[in-house]
Amino acid sequence: MNPTPLEKVAPMGNSKEALLLRLHHTPLFSAWPNDMIAPLLAQSQPLTLESGEILFAEGSPARSFYFLAVGRINLIAAAATGQEKIVEIIQPDDLFAEAVAFLGGRYPVTAQADATTTVLEIPLDLFVATLEQRPLLMRQMLARLSMRLHFLVKELRHLSVESAEQRLASYLLELCPVVNSPAAIGRPRLTLTRTLAQLPKLPSQMA
Repeated sequence: MNPTPLEKVAPMGNSKEALLLRLHHTPLFSAWPNDMIAPLLAQSQPLTLESGEILFAEGSPARSFYFLAVGRINLIAAAATGQEKIVEIIQPDDLFAEAVAFLGGRYPVTAQADATTTVLEIPLDLFVATLEQRPLLMRQMLARLSMRLHFLVKELRHLSVESAEQRLASYLLELCPVVNSPAAIGRPRLTLTRTLAQLPKLPSQMA
């Protein structure tokens, strides 16, 4: 797979305030105050890709990580046989390639747009420098990420031991504002879709 050079820079279609809010909702930046995110955002660059274009290739030097604003990105790994496999599908409001911020080196996968896509390219060096200058922020960020990890482990446990009916009932109960009241499904469609996608096909009597 040959990388396609990216030369198209386009507006994100969001105000700076909206982007700050969206970044705050990611686990990595949830502990960052606005006055620390703003300089990082100012040095970040929006890029647009058409379907099939390569954002970065496996093995290329890692200089940035990314926030997906619009569209979809496939992360693709190449096997020793030369075959390629999609290992993750990145959706809007996801960060990706952020692990290289701590590990350095090269991208372990190829990132390819699966639709018309807009990403925010965040420079690794500025991100790391900000953390090194603010040890308290780093500890707060690690605490938030640890809490997120515990949440995911709990969710995984539920997926492995509960039936589809039990998981669906638990999810609907979480949406009830008070006991014995109707469930208010006010979640964004993408959030609801992701949650229900984790459930195996329900028995016909529940469909």
